Amino acid sequence: MEEKTKIKESSFWQSINILIKKPHVVNKRLWGSKILCKFRLKVPINFEEILDHVKLKNDKVCPELTLMELITDWNIRIEEETGTEIEIILVELLPKNYGENHAFQLICLQKIEVKVKFIDVTPLEKLQNLCPMFSYIFCLKDGEIHLGTAPDVSEKSKQWLEATVLPQVIKWSKAPLGNNTNKVCNESLALVSQDKYYEKYNHLKLKYGKEMVKMWPECTDPTKFVYEDVAISTYLLLLWEEEKAPQTFVDIGCGNGLLVYILTMEGHNGFGVDVRKRKIWDMYPANVKLKELTITPTNIHTISHGNWIIGNHSDELTPWIPVITARMSYKCNFFLLPCCAYNFDGTKYQRHNSSKSQYMEYLEYIQKLCEEFGFETKIDRLKIPSTKRICLISRKRIYREDEYDKYCDIIQDMVNEQIGLSNRDAINNELKDFRTRDTVEKVRNCTQVDKGVTESIIKCITNYLLEECNLEVDWSRGKSAQINELVELIPSDMLKALKSECGGLQTLLRNNHQIFEVHKGCVQLRFPRTINEVKGNINSKKNGVDIKMQVKKCWFFDNHPQGCPLDRSVCSFLHEQL
Repeated sequence: MEEKTKIKESSFWQSINILIKKPHVVNKRLWGSKILCKFRLKVPINFEEILDHVKLKNDKVCPELTLMELITDWNIRIEEETGTEIEIILVELLPKNYGENHAFQLICLQKIEVKVKFIDVTPLEKLQNLCPMFSYIFCLKDGEIHLGTAPDVSEKSKQWLEATVLPQVIKWSKAPLGNNTNKVCNESLALVSQDKYYEKYNHLKLKYGKEMVKMWPECTDPTKFVYEDVAISTYLLLLWEEEKAPQTFVDIGCGNGLLVYILTMEGHNGFGVDVRKRKIWDMYPANVKLKELTITPTNIHTISHGNWIIGNHSDELTPWIPVITARMSYKCNFFLLPCCAYNFDGTKYQRHNSSKSQYMEYLEYIQKLCEEFGFETKIDRLKIPSTKRICLISRKRIYREDEYDKYCDIIQDMVNEQIGLSNRDAINNELKDFRTRDTVEKVRNCTQVDKGVTESIIKCITNYLLEECNLEVDWSRGKSAQINELVELIPSDMLKALKSECGGLQTLLRNNHQIFEVHKGCVQLRFPRTINEVKGNINSKKNGVDIKMQVKKCWFFDNHPQGCPLDRSVCSFLHEQL
């Protein structure tokens, strides 16, 4: 039997430090935490019993609270030279739901005993629902981390501590010390005040977010895109507060334009450009400026406006954002949030180091590019509902203003080299037809796949699902199979054709939901639905909708070896007699 690796003391404190600073990782009710004050002091032996009954008088805790004020308030008697030395941290837990009461925890770190105690000190009148209301302890004994609670505590909260928090603390403690899986950026919101961010984000969320979600006319998910843009707006507004004056900006690849809308309504002057107009553009006030424009390397001078260039998930234009910023003026700044990885010539970026993800390598490439272009570049991690949330920001150059023309030439030479052009003027001739993206979005939902390919794939799957089924008795839906199991059945050339148009087999199955039922990754033939079932389902969603039945042919009637199990008078599809 393999011996367990013992956890070191330094690793234990590493994991506790993460738990204190990032409680939202294990507690989905939290947005984050705020350390209000820290103290080191000596306390009597029975101090834990005293602290177990401590509560704050109110939730207006001053960050400059002195040690003696804290001690006097809680009637802890201190001996100057005797007692156990501990570190006390007072933490405010910030709820993800802005309307909920905040919670306060007192965290006592006892380095000699190698244990830490979490105590809820939220004022009694503030009914909090963010953390356990009882005290609990994490300690290190014989190389293992243990959780300690009183025997009569809330069963639900205790289960959460045992099943969620303790395993995560152990996992953190087993990670190599100093091992940063993300070497580009490890902290969130490092360049702005987290307190101000929390307040402003929730203010903007209430001011713009809820109403925008209700009226959202696009086919994209409003709960993701609206609140993501609210978060990015919050971040930019806090950055711009430091400038002490309204900013001018251009949002390149502005998409739905919501970022431009919020920044404009908050008092800043700018506009957005995108290759395609969106439905929602017509819903914004007249002072929100959005332009339908195809950006090319030869016309980027036409958007010369503002002291900030914004590239929010700007895809093919991502490497061009620092170029555009440099050409704008010496004092122009940029905010860049890379997503999909592209080269200067519009081709997909290919990673060179297999030990890194393509995303991380691309971030490093863009960061290096910005620095070579003469930008002092900062990196930060946003709090947005996206896996691609690391941004690059530049607010100054690393060279003097009298060197501006020289650096513009350097940048042009570097761009020409990247795209394989021989001289500085070649870009105007050889790239005149270059486009970052087509103005008409390509349909990618299986409708463009050759009909013969689609029918062959459907036949291949249904034959497999009905294989070895007894077709002499009741009508059979066949067996259930995993999607990855079905992928193995399809010829590679057909899969390639499918992926080029719609992303894969799952989309095809979803678009043929009248034939297949997909549940938790398993596929089975669907039992045909009657006219009444379809009408009932539609009416439950949209009252008064008139839907025509028996227009399209019934796939089961024509293709299932047992035909359709429904009578032609009740089947929602057409049974066309040959």
